[in-house]
Amino acid sequence: MMFRPVFALTRSAMLAACGLALTSIAITGCSSSQNREAATTAEQNSEQTAPAKWYENEIRAFEAADKKNPPDTWQVLFVGSSSFRLWKTLERDMSPAPIINRGFGGSKTSEVLEVFDRTVLPYKPSVIAYYCGDNDLGVDGTDWETPADNFIAFEQRARELWPDVHVFYVPIKASLQRWKKWPNMKQANDKVRAYCDANLGVTYLDTVTPTLLADGTPDPSIFEGDGLHINEKGYAIWTTVIREQIVEAWNARRK
Repeated sequence: MMFRPVFALTRSAMLAACGLALTSIAITGCSSSQNREAATTAEQNSEQTAPAKWYENEIRAFEAADKKNPPDTWQVLFVGSSSFRLWKTLERDMSPAPIINRGFGGSKTSEVLEVFDRTVLPYKPSVIAYYCGDNDLGVDGTDWETPADNFIAFEQRARELWPDVHVFYVPIKASLQRWKKWPNMKQANDKVRAYCDANLGVTYLDTVTPTLLADGTPDPSIFEGDGLHINEKGYAIWTTVIREQIVEAWNARRK
């Protein structure tokens, strides 16, 4: 009789302890679930409120045009920055090769990589012409290796997808506005030239040399008023260097 009350109390205490433990676990689990839900909601809200990239309107315009008039695959794709975007006579100048122009103004090499799945992948090109890097160095930039490495990364990704694709590198131009940055730009070009020389299916097109004067400085007559973008005369010079090789590469890959 003496032990029954003790046993009862002990049993009650044990049941109470178990109840508290189960309650604690339930609360902890609920709290963890709530935290996960809160984190997910915060992440979604962050994605929804994150500002769009500066180039988003241009890329969406490309996508809208493709949806309206889906282009054929296996064409020649020009991709990069405004020096291609502003080439108004590009299709005529590269005739008879069929051209898709996906240059977008102000782009850097990292941004061309960012939109690869939207400006390169859909077209399954047989030939790619690439111009970018001008804006990477700009006025104050000195990191010449990054634009060169980003082109190499671009070329390698394209080749993984399409082993027979021919990629042409149009080098960063020597311009009046950014002449002080030319030593860095030339280093980037030289690194890419060495890469092209060492690998098949990728070619360096020397559009720089014919745009320089005898003293090695940029010819002012080939530039627009901003001293950065080339004019019709400049594009005519580029055409003499680029067209023949583009057409030859396209003909070799025609299906």
